[in-house]
Amino acid sequence: MFLTTEYIDILNILNEEAILLDYTTPSSKYRDDLLKKYDKKLQINKNLNRSLISFQANKNEPFYRWFKFKEGFSTSFVKYILDTFGNPFTGQTILDPFSGIGTTLTTSIENGYNAIGIELLSPGILATKARIAAKKVEVRKLKTNIKKLLNLNFENENVPKHYFFNHLNITQGAFPEKTELAIANACYFINTQCFDEDVKILLKFAISSILEDVSFTRKDGQYLRWDYRSNRVLKSNFNKGIIYTFTSRLAEKLNIISSDIELYNRNTENDNYFKLIQGSCLYKLHDIPSNTIDLVITSPPYCNRYDYTRTYALELAFDGIDNKVIKNLRQTLLSATVENKSKFLELEKFYTSIGKKEIFKEVITSFYNQSALKEVMRNLYLNKKKLNNKNIPNMVINYFFEMSFVIKELARVLKPNGKIIMVNDNVRYNGDEIPVDLILSEFAEAFELNTDIIWVLEKGKGNSSQQMGVHGRKELRKCIYVWSK
Repeated sequence: MFLTTEYIDILNILNEEAILLDYTTPSSKYRDDLLKKYDKKLQINKNLNRSLISFQANKNEPFYRWFKFKEGFSTSFVKYILDTFGNPFTGQTILDPFSGIGTTLTTSIENGYNAIGIELLSPGILATKARIAAKKVEVRKLKTNIKKLLNLNFENENVPKHYFFNHLNITQGAFPEKTELAIANACYFINTQCFDEDVKILLKFAISSILEDVSFTRKDGQYLRWDYRSNRVLKSNFNKGIIYTFTSRLAEKLNIISSDIELYNRNTENDNYFKLIQGSCLYKLHDIPSNTIDLVITSPPYCNRYDYTRTYALELAFDGIDNKVIKNLRQTLLSATVENKSKFLELEKFYTSIGKKEIFKEVITSFYNQSALKEVMRNLYLNKKKLNNKNIPNMVINYFFEMSFVIKELARVLKPNGKIIMVNDNVRYNGDEIPVDLILSEFAEAFELNTDIIWVLEKGKGNSSQQMGVHGRKELRKCIYVWSK
């Protein structure tokens, strides 16, 4: 696509050579100015801690112990936000544009609110649907189907080929052959012998939730780490511990699920509106009318190189995602990995196609005028050779570029007096802190939102072990932004 001259200056911030023309030494001036601007807004909230705004507080709760998902906050945190800012008696609608496994959605519904969630990855969609299904499934039907499933001949080799695990390149050989066959038999049963949709969702979710336990892999940071017992050529003799048999682990998981449902799902149905949208919020937010959302509670991906498509590769493959689709997914995700490419042209084309090119211009102009972000980028480019990956600067600039569009759209859909509650972490590269909280808050104000307060956790997050070795331990702010319209 040909770019007119109106975009040339904007693109300069994406260009290493242009941004360094008049800048030759690292600086923190603009970030210092930004810190002074927001100094009184940064306040410690002793009611919140790292456990509460992470998966830790969910570990032993019914429903959440079904699935190991570390990239989300707790039901207790959502309840705290609802109690602080919400009003369930006026038909309020809650939105989470990065809904993950549906914590915001399900907690909101359970507390009398309407809820809308947007999520790109299918493991999160399946987990959310399972939580919803758990609230309305007939326990008798579920138990009957569980009994039939566990009584299967899991060694039956006459299973149609399309029920076997659809491996990605990065998951090939993840299971013992016996486990592969057992998974195929279970999927065949669910698709041909199970006729209740809620039961099907719960059984499929149960299988998805044990894939790591029955495989030669373990989630480790942003990758899958392989056990020495796999057939892969490995550099280390990593031992993940017990590799469970499929049937024993499935029986254990189904027992937990059915017990939790029997204890906790009675008399919880209500008439509140619920909508789950699959796709990227960069585009799907446009389907939500303006001035319709009372409260946004969300946590976007952090600018920390975390690749969900690799971490959850087994679960994605189980859902039928192939190698071509996963590559596209990796680029569709909000840019937070070194592999992400710029979405500049894609977003320009999209906004033009929906007749909102002026909005596109407004967002990129605000983006270009962010002095602290320019300073961050100049420092990153100046120290590029010291970074452990040369694509980190591109990742950082793409992250903020896309988040500026997300914030603009959240401002549009929010009702007057509505609030946005966003959990996020600051990050540090080569010892240099990037104040994500302050930069995003300035974006929010450019789009006519107010920064009411930035809650800071009493205990921050330490930098990585690699950076500590060079720069010493330096805590990073872990914050919850409260913006209002």
